[in-house]
Amino acid sequence: MSPFQLPESDLSRARDEAATCIGVDELGPNLHLLTLEAATASRAALPGEFAQLQVEPGPLLRRPFSFCDLDPGRGTVSFYLRVYGEGTRRLAHLTPGSTVRLLGPLGRGFSLPETRASSLLVAGGVGAAPFPHLATQLLARGERVHWLNGAAGSDQLFPLRRMPGGLAGSVQVTDDGSSGRRGLVTDALPELLGGVDRVYACGPNPMLQAVSEMAARLRPEALVEVSIEAPMGCGFGTCLGCSIPLRFRGAPVPGLCCRQGPVLGADQVDWEALRRQPAHLE
Repeated sequence: MSPFQLPESDLSRARDEAATCIGVDELGPNLHLLTLEAATASRAALPGEFAQLQVEPGPLLRRPFSFCDLDPGRGTVSFYLRVYGEGTRRLAHLTPGSTVRLLGPLGRGFSLPETRASSLLVAGGVGAAPFPHLATQLLARGERVHWLNGAAGSDQLFPLRRMPGGLAGSVQVTDDGSSGRRGLVTDALPELLGGVDRVYACGPNPMLQAVSEMAARLRPEALVEVSIEAPMGCGFGTCLGCSIPLRFRGAPVPGLCCRQGPVLGADQVDWEALRRQPAHLE
């Protein structure tokens, strides 16, 4: 057990490799899917884990991104990213053949079911990033997978065509009503929770809290896991920049998003303390 009292990631699995850019697809305004040739990571990364990427040459800190999809046969990995600043801008403008330093896999990912059941994947904005990989793994286990995808507008939704085939259902929600239903993902959540055994969520932390509280009220028997957002400078627990408030046996404890998370049980997060932390952009 770590000094932070909750289980932490296994750093022995992480490797630093030179990854080659295969291509960058534009999926929307400032939204891109970066595909890299990274044979080691493509065989090792589990759903919900992340990598730290750094464009070479350059003094910029690495940036954390969830593994979006993997193809071990081709030795490729992909990352869904939004351009916020110089680091993400450089990644979005990579050309085929460019080199990126990839450190990963890092963090603790989603738990995968041992028995066949039904899962609901809830995404908000770029929180869709880890779900193609997770959905692929769940479907391979014979799981019924439902997809709930929300964003500000239609041009911010993760394209359904990028998700694996075989989903049991898909619902899209936009703030402005430009695609699917108008509203928030939580507006569509009550009707989708019935019969669901697991809820996996990723998006802005206020959305994660709302999903967790609604699931606890309407489907208390379901396992709920959330992928938390926090600024990560190193990704392996040295810089302490991703400190997050957690709960262990009902008591508040400190944690690091990069080691105890980014994926946590909803009941392991001290939501009220997390809300008081300042927002950030990657």
